[in-house]
Amino acid sequence: MQTSEPRDPYGAALGALKRFAEAGRFVPGEPIVVTELAAEVGLSATPVREALACLAGQGLIERRRGRGYFYPSLSPAEIIDLFELQLAYLHAALTLYPRGLTPLRKAAVAVDPLDGVQALFDAIINQSTNAALVLAHQRVVDRLKAVLKAERIHEETDGATVRTMVEVIVDGRIPALLGLLESYHERRCSRTTILVIEAA
Repeated sequence: MQTSEPRDPYGAALGALKRFAEAGRFVPGEPIVVTELAAEVGLSATPVREALACLAGQGLIERRRGRGYFYPSLSPAEIIDLFELQLAYLHAALTLYPRGLTPLRKAAVAVDPLDGVQALFDAIINQSTNAALVLAHQRVVDRLKAVLKAERIHEETDGATVRTMVEVIVDGRIPALLGLLESYHERRCSRTTILVIEAA
């Protein structure tokens, strides 16, 4: 029995590519062969090519003129740039809170410290309910996916950093939290060379 192509082949291709990237299916620097990928997801090459073009526009896939599509590999400088962008987004979410501190406190205490610092960062950004900020942050997280996975290896296993940050949020000491974020940022930037190797 032959399966028919979905009603939205482009959406299906885009969803499949995002799932592959999240699952670590692609290796940084790996070429992405459209025909092979289309066969793997059971679609024609056109929607897969369109999805790759969309993801290339978002910086999640690299398009090299005349050579095709590649899963991007980030240099230490690019990782630091993305870490700095994430820090700026966190700063915005923490200093522009029109809904007050209660939603921020609720979001922070709902995070399991063992899920790591990135889980807390996601909660801080998402509670802002600023759609543009949430989308921009998600794009940074998507670009850093392999790096964040490697970074988890270097985090303490007891969740101490997250617990400290959550305590500061619960106390409403946002300037102190910004200081903790700056310190964390400096530590993670000092590990970028190692993270590049481990993310590959």
